[in-house]
Amino acid sequence: MPRYPSARRYAQAVFQIALEHDSLDMWVEDLQTLADLLEDSEVAAFLDAPQVPEAKKLETIQQLVGESVSTLAANLVALLATKNMTLLMPGILEQFTVMVDRHRGIEWADVTTAVPLDDAQQNEVSRLLSGIVGSEVSLRTYVEPELIGGIVARLNDRVIDGSVRSKLRNMHRQVVEQIG
Repeated sequence: MPRYPSARRYAQAVFQIALEHDSLDMWVEDLQTLADLLEDSEVAAFLDAPQVPEAKKLETIQQLVGESVSTLAANLVALLATKNMTLLMPGILEQFTVMVDRHRGIEWADVTTAVPLDDAQQNEVSRLLSGIVGSEVSLRTYVEPELIGGIVARLNDRVIDGSVRSKLRNMHRQVVEQIG
């Protein structure tokens, strides 16, 4: 089975180019445009089809993107298409955005709660997490009723689990250990 380079590697290469050309924001917009274009399953399937000649793929890309993205961004999607890997584009966008935010001192946390958080609660969670990591924290929020209550925050390689579900599991484990 062939190994494909990860979206992260492509994002790192794009990030280096963007830094060298002071074009971080332009690249965010271009990658978003390309990811939106490739959300069309017919377009993505065509560009990733090994039986479609490269020349036809490149012609199609030129017709689709035209002047809407920079030449370098168009070259990126062309490279991915010639390798039948345009499916990496959403991951490249996500990884690149994380790199740009980190470069600007912003960290992202995935926060899961049993019920949706209102704006004030999100601001409070962001403030608390910022205090832990020492930089600004933006949130991606998710709702998972199975947590029962509380919060689970994933920030880089840290997991802060303050959910009721987790506390109940710990209590169960302690009771079982005391009995057994």
